[in-house]
Amino acid sequence: MTVDGAVRLKQGTQVWLDDEVHTVTGVTDDGVRLRSESGSWTVIGVGHLLADPTFRPCDDEEVPESGDSAEHGASAKLWLDAAALFDRLSDKQLEQLQHAQEHLQEMTTGFRNGSPEDALPGEPRPEYDPDVSLAQRVKNKAQELGYSEPQMWRRLRKWREEGPWGLVDRRSHRPSDPLAGVDQRLIDAIITQHYVTEEDDSTGSLNRLRRRVERRLADLHGPDTVKVPKQKSFNRYVAALLPGRYTTGPATTRQSVANRPHGHYQPITASRPGELVMIDTSWLDARAYDPVEDVVFSVDLTIAIDVCTRALLGWRLVPKGTKGVDAGLVIADAMMPEPMRPGWPEGLRHRMLRLPCEPLLAQDERFAAAAARPVVFPEKIVIDHGKAFASQPVKNVCRRYGITIQDTRKYRPTDKPQVEAAFKTIRSQFSEHIAGYKGNHVVHRGRDVDAAARWTIEELEEFFAEYVVAVYQRRRHNGLVLPGFPEIKLSPNDAYRLAVHRCGYIAAPRDPNLFLELLPIYWCTISNRRVQKDYLHYSAPITGTHNGAKSPYAQAKGAWPIRYDPRDMAQVYFHDPYTGDWHTLRWTHALTGLEPFTDITLRQVKQELRERGRDPQDQEAVLDALLDLQNRTDAAEASTARSRRARARDAERARAAARDKARTELADSAADAPLKELRLRAVPPPPADDEEIAIDFDSLPSYEVWGGHPEKDGAP
Repeated sequence: MTVDGAVRLKQGTQVWLDDEVHTVTGVTDDGVRLRSESGSWTVIGVGHLLADPTFRPCDDEEVPESGDSAEHGASAKLWLDAAALFDRLSDKQLEQLQHAQEHLQEMTTGFRNGSPEDALPGEPRPEYDPDVSLAQRVKNKAQELGYSEPQMWRRLRKWREEGPWGLVDRRSHRPSDPLAGVDQRLIDAIITQHYVTEEDDSTGSLNRLRRRVERRLADLHGPDTVKVPKQKSFNRYVAALLPGRYTTGPATTRQSVANRPHGHYQPITASRPGELVMIDTSWLDARAYDPVEDVVFSVDLTIAIDVCTRALLGWRLVPKGTKGVDAGLVIADAMMPEPMRPGWPEGLRHRMLRLPCEPLLAQDERFAAAAARPVVFPEKIVIDHGKAFASQPVKNVCRRYGITIQDTRKYRPTDKPQVEAAFKTIRSQFSEHIAGYKGNHVVHRGRDVDAAARWTIEELEEFFAEYVVAVYQRRRHNGLVLPGFPEIKLSPNDAYRLAVHRCGYIAAPRDPNLFLELLPIYWCTISNRRVQKDYLHYSAPITGTHNGAKSPYAQAKGAWPIRYDPRDMAQVYFHDPYTGDWHTLRWTHALTGLEPFTDITLRQVKQELRERGRDPQDQEAVLDALLDLQNRTDAAEASTARSRRARARDAERARAAARDKARTELADSAADAPLKELRLRAVPPPPADDEEIAIDFDSLPSYEVWGGHPEKDGAP
């Protein structure tokens, strides 16, 4: 097989793949079978091999000199570790080996210890005197031990060539090859069948695998050309060729093992806070309860973790089905202080982090009323290929603040091990202690988990925030150590404090309208004193001001950017570029009694209108259908578990949207006037960049110095 007319892939060809040298051990009907230096097997299609960016031919200079033979089971010299071999000998064997060496040393030197300085009484004996010829001494020792002279000469030669190991009986230590004499075509068929079919197929028995291998061999080489051994021998070959691959084990475990990267693991490190932040979503191993709808539903947990300090910077608990806006807001949460909750002890306040810049941060009410959770400005975030993380809101926040996005490889959880380990810690320390814990696998689930669930998402959020601040951030972490003092374990808060002392503090954004900037954008014109989104009309006094006007955005051809929250489609948000204020645009047909609704509910309403033959652009029809849907799902006699879960989902998302909106500063939100008085703000206002800050360094408190010793450093 020739690749691009330059490299011929044949048995024995060596190529680079995944930063490791692989040897072609066979060309199958579906691709190429490769064996890496570490001993792992891979079957890959030619197209996928060429598309892999790590693939390149292996030059002659790059071929390892000590590489194994291309064919598995081919004879190759083994360089065994002598110390390891001796370590497996019994005490009796070691004693026999010592006596054998003493006899050989006496035969060659005349002394059992090999030196005249350590001569034993009566040495050297006359028959082994150094003046006697070696041939005579060998003959005398052979008669003494009961060996023939040729046997004695062979033992002497092995002892001189291999040392003490040449005297050991190797019959019990001989390396065995379980595939000796096996047809190479049979080996190719077993490996190809596993990697091409069995990995993703449902689990079967070895009997089924043998039948499929036999059929594959018949298709490739003709019937009865390659003999398939009996089942017992076949099972032995499979165990030798596919160790740890769970060929007949659980399918999920087999697929997880198949996703492991080739080669060795390399740790992912960061030297300063925010240098690398990993974000991921997983299900919370506990069920949430909605007392209003009397339903139980699953919960998704999205977290952001700082690699340098292992600190949990942000989190979101939402009904199952994380949206892009949820993932984007986790990044915003990482850049904002976590507020203290009523009843939390004073020891959990932000000032307990003991940062060197704490006197300046204390001027900001957000930090004065914040909990001891690090606030970090991310430089690079690592995400997987989830739809929520590849959405526009995540790209908006990263583009807005110059954050780099790095994707991991598909089905490679080892590319973000810190966040995966954090989920495991959360499960063991938090989830399994909650009423309604369902386990991380169906085999671990209790008989009636839903009956035990009694906490709402809002309550779970409060519990989780308390766990993060009071437990996780203060818990000693095995992966965090003080440089030079590996025995000293640090907590995420300790690591953050030391990192700020070492690298400095980077101020996070202070804009209270950061939430609005992260929402998805919809471009439209302003006409008839309103804007239109998904056939819904939104208006406010500000739309009359800019009615019919073209926007100052040159590339938009007169359209205005409108922000919308998929969790609450009853309103959208408009940013006035001439004043810098944000305004709320309400749906023109939104009544006081209308509950908030999500984009999913809106799509369902429009689908029902189309099925009824009505126009989804009719505002009155949309309102009637929406009220009818909410009334039907609210009626006890007509509600179903699915409709109640949908209502609970909409209610939870609307509550989260209202909570995020409460932190903003909207110019025309009269209903939120009491909340404006409660918002945290910076007092006094932060100084401008060109203003000088007078700092009395004598008034700054001093902090402990890690690694010092008071008696050696201070006392004489």
